[in-house]
Amino acid sequence: MSFLKRDHRLVSAMKFLTVLMFFIFFLVTFIQRHVYNYDFWWHLSTGKYIVEQKSLPQSDPFAYTSHEAPTQRKSLILRGYWLAQVIFYKVFTLWSLKGIIMLRSFLMLLFLFFVFLTIKKEGASDLLSLIMTAGVFVVSKGFIGERPQLFTFVFFSITLYLLEDFRVNRSVKIYFVPAITLLLSNMHPGYVVCLMLLSLYLAAEGFLSILNKDATARRFKRLFVVWVLAFLASLLNPDGLGVFRGFTSMEKHSEAIVEFMPTLSVYFTRFSPIDYSYLAFLALSLLSLCYLKKVGLLHMALLIVFTIMSFVAIRYLIFYMAIAAPILARIVMKIEEERRLKRFSKFLKPKESLLYLIALLIGISLILSSIPALAKYEFREDTFFATPKGAADFLSDLRIGGNMFNEYGFGGYLIWRLYPDKKVFIDGRSLEPDVYEDYKTIASTISGRNGSWNDALKKYAVTYIVMPPLMPGGDIYPIVEKLLEADDWTLVYSDHLSLVFLKKTGDNASIIRAFTKDRIEGFNTIIAQASAGAIKNSTNPHYLITLGKVFLKMNKINNAKRAFEMAYRRDPNNPVIMEWLKKLEENE
Repeated sequence: MSFLKRDHRLVSAMKFLTVLMFFIFFLVTFIQRHVYNYDFWWHLSTGKYIVEQKSLPQSDPFAYTSHEAPTQRKSLILRGYWLAQVIFYKVFTLWSLKGIIMLRSFLMLLFLFFVFLTIKKEGASDLLSLIMTAGVFVVSKGFIGERPQLFTFVFFSITLYLLEDFRVNRSVKIYFVPAITLLLSNMHPGYVVCLMLLSLYLAAEGFLSILNKDATARRFKRLFVVWVLAFLASLLNPDGLGVFRGFTSMEKHSEAIVEFMPTLSVYFTRFSPIDYSYLAFLALSLLSLCYLKKVGLLHMALLIVFTIMSFVAIRYLIFYMAIAAPILARIVMKIEEERRLKRFSKFLKPKESLLYLIALLIGISLILSSIPALAKYEFREDTFFATPKGAADFLSDLRIGGNMFNEYGFGGYLIWRLYPDKKVFIDGRSLEPDVYEDYKTIASTISGRNGSWNDALKKYAVTYIVMPPLMPGGDIYPIVEKLLEADDWTLVYSDHLSLVFLKKTGDNASIIRAFTKDRIEGFNTIIAQASAGAIKNSTNPHYLITLGKVFLKMNKINNAKRAFEMAYRRDPNNPVIMEWLKKLEENE
């Protein structure tokens, strides 16, 4: 390897190729996922509406349950994403879902690229920067849903880079921040997080200017001007200051949405697999307390604020990773300078070229291992876990009297496929609090403030119901269990994802005669989804509990016992599993 040491140009080329290989791998990974996000479809429908109507919606055109009375939150959801929605629709009309997937992938790659540049700004080597960026990449794979928040991720990482560039180099590029805020304030309410980031930098500069007036006062004034301009630019959106009120009210309607759940709660309840990259970053963040002076006031404040945010809700985890990566890289460099590790660092220094060669070979092997899957990949929607394409195809050909009740997540795609002929009950926007309460009453088949679930169905004149069999955590939707047993409802469509039930009325008699299915078909849909969910999430026991329950309904006792035993291995302390196993043992 001596020739590598002698030729600095070759080493530089190898560094560049190593970074390039890994970023190509990141891109390929982002591409290899079908369009899966529920909310993408109502964003796409809204973009289409804006383009065709040449105006922003003033009221909801898609759900028959929406009220005419305006609210701040409703206005934010109807009009606060308009620029991103138009971009989505324009891309879709030009290149269909292939364009959407490529747009999503390049936006996430751009996000990682600016995280990488920010880490480099701290003085980290290409290899250390790549390692930290790879940690962010692992977490970012869970945030690639096709939504306007993609633009927030990109602009957040750009804003962070510009702020660090200003802190280190006093760069005038900081004046791009107001333009970024202007764009993002018309794309996604997440621009508030960018303003918060800017405010933290301003507060730190203000504190330092008090301690050392001559050195930092001028820098504080420039940053204050940028902050004022950014804040004023953020008001140039359809809702102005109302966005701040609407943004804070959104979490009141989020108790059942996974992205609003506390991160550690999601892990402890086995709702989602543990992200060890995040835990590694948390451990390093804790270690940063030992290097308080070297980290600095600003970076410590950033680390504390965004760590807390990552605890509050899993949706903020990606912001924490972007903030933490450059700060933790700096801590790693400080650790390397310590006496205990200095000898090891000196040992590695002459072998730098060898390390980059190894990293380059790893990057190439990762790309090569991805090629077979990429060659078979189809640019389409995820019809197995997320998109009720079959149910929409079935309903689009039918004339059904009465109204639809649909699952919350399905609503967006049903809008895209069935509007204006059929309108949805609810979708991911959840515009009306009272409708959402009625939705929960019906989906959970409990008595609400306005009566039973049957009363709620009558209130909205519901005659057909479109549901997946399982809730996000893996349990069967209570409404699905009830409908499969009900005498006044019949199953008329089922596939691997969706179930469509029709109320037995005279108006729908011909459809019922033509399409009625045995409830076993419904059980098969539950089995398909529960089996796939159990494989996809290897720690969650609820999918296996669901399998056990369904096998019992089908009188497949041995299969049920195996399912409960597998669930027990995943969660030995779960009382529900132990109770079912005890019942099975007593009946043997």
